[in-house]
This record gives sequence, structure tokens and C-alpha cells, in this order.
Amino acid sequence: MDPMTGILLLLVIVALKLGSSLILPIVVAGLLALLLAPAVRWLVKRRLPTSLAAGLVMIGVTAVLVISIALLANPAADWIERAPKSLAQVERKIRRLSKPLQQLQQTAEKVQQVTQNGVGGGAPSGTQAVTVAPKGLMSKLSGTTISAAGALMTVIFLAYFLLAMGDRFRDKFADMLPERHRREMAAAIVLMQRQMSHYLLISTLINAAVGLLTWGALELLHFPNPALWGVIAGVLNFIPYLGAVVTLVVIGLAGLVSFDTTHEPLLAMGAFFVINMIESNIATPMMLGRRLPLNPVAIFVGLLFWGWIWGITGAVLAVPLTVMMKVVADRVESLKPFGELLDN
Repeated sequence: MDPMTGILLLLVIVALKLGSSLILPIVVAGLLALLLAPAVRWLVKRRLPTSLAAGLVMIGVTAVLVISIALLANPAADWIERAPKSLAQVERKIRRLSKPLQQLQQTAEKVQQVTQNGVGGGAPSGTQAVTVAPKGLMSKLSGTTISAAGALMTVIFLAYFLLAMGDRFRDKFADMLPERHRREMAAAIVLMQRQMSHYLLISTLINAAVGLLTWGALELLHFPNPALWGVIAGVLNFIPYLGAVVTLVVIGLAGLVSFDTTHEPLLAMGAFFVINMIESNIATPMMLGRRLPLNPVAIFVGLLFWGWIWGITGAVLAVPLTVMMKVVADRVESLKPFGELLDN
């Protein structure tokens, strides 16, 4: 890689990090457009104008999103507001389950107290701890919610315009490039569209199935708010490796809060573990195969990189964004060693 290419990559990384509030909605809208492009093409084949087909698809997606938020808003708000109290309950239950270790901990604390009293005489008796009552968690989230709503509207409208333009936007982008690179980049964009559309569609269907199966399993176990945890399971499943672990922990903590005994949380965690094993070892390899040639190291490093750049949203988008980087690297001569590094 020549020095100018390295400098350019560093500048791109800095721009992605500092300009996340502007760039991230554009990236999400682009990926959403790739996901919905097959549905728009299907409607266009039925002799609908492209703009009308894009509008119908986006109206449908927006309606599903609004209905889902409306149904899950109250349970989610209730759990968020009760989070401090719930964590305290979890801590008490975990301590009750670990009674054999408590005696050893108490003995160690007594020894430490005796040692401190013998050396320093303890803290002054006149000092008092001053605590400041924190603001309600929901009030802290209000500003974030307004910001997220604005970003969501930006994503929806931008995705519609990208879908309504169809292939014209791709052609206009290729025309901006130097003539010697125009054909290569046009082919790269077509390949990127195909791979991304396939990946996003299949992975969305798989993760939706994971969410529905988790919902059904928790419903059978009489778990409170099973739809909420099903949605969380489906969304977090976009994050490779870590998403399933986080979901397992969240379900376990919610179970400890909701039930007096421990076998219900263990059954719920076991049910999700079985669902995840079937998805990761059977469903995903069978449906995706080798269409996304990324090695496990590249996926994990991509997860760390995009998570560092854009937080949880970057972690969710890590795999498709890393695949896009590989497609571009395979088509640009100076970046081909980087593409080989990502290859499976």
C-alpha cells in the first residue's frame, strides 16, 4: 500500500469517527435501501412506477416500525425505569444463591477491618457521606429519544429517495469517477448491491425468526413481556458472537427479577441457547453459505472497529460494512492485499 493510500484511509477513519452524526444516518439509509431493493424491483415488474413502488414499500416498513414501537414502548419504559431496583433484586438473589461463598467473604472483610483499625484507626467519626439523588432514567433518555426520532426520519426519507432513483444514483456515482476506474467501480457497486441485498435480506429473515422463536419459547415459559425480549434477541443477533451472549445474560437477569425460583430463568436461558445453536450452526450456514467470504478474524476485528467508530449501531452494522470494504478492496489494485487479508 502506497503512503498516499494509507494517509487517505486514516483521514477516512477520522471523518467516520468525528462525523458520525451526519454519516451514520446516510449509511443506515443506504443499507436499508439495499435491503428493500428486491421488494421495490418486484413491484416494478408488476408495472408500478419506481417512485410509487418505493413509497409503498417505505410506508409498509414505517407502519410496521411504528406499530412495533407503540406495542413495546410501555414494557420497555417500565423495565428501564425499574432498572436500578431490579439490579438490586438480582444482586440479592445471586448472593442468596452463593451462600457458601458468603462466609469466606465475611471472614476476609473482618480480617481487613481489623487490619485497618490496627494501622490507621479507621476513618474520622465526624465525616459524613453526601449523596446526590440521580435524575430519573427516563428524563435522561428524553433528549436521546428526540435525537433518535430525528435520525430515524432522516433514514426513512433518504432510503425512499435512494429506492425511488433506482439504478440512476449508482450510475451518477460511477460517472463522478475518473474514466479509467469508472468501469471497475461500476462493477464493484453492482457486486456490492447484490451481496449486500442477499446478506441483509437473509440475515434479517434469520434474525426475525430468532426473535419470533425466542418470543414463543418465553411465552410458553410464562416469562413476562416475552415480545420485548424476542425483539431484543432478534436485534442483538445482528451482532456476531457478542449479541447472543448479551441476550443470554439479559434474559437471565430478567428472569431473576421476575421469578422467585431459579429454574425458570435457567429454562429461559436454555431455550434461547438451543435456538441460537440451531441458528448459528445450521440455519445461517445453510442459507448464507460462502456468499460472504469473510474469515472469523476479519468479522471479529470488524466488530471491534465499527463498534469503536459508531458504538452499538456500528456493531450491528459491522458485518455488512466489512463486506462492503472487502468488495471495494478486491476491485482497487492498491487495496487488494487488504482484501486478501479479509478473505476466508
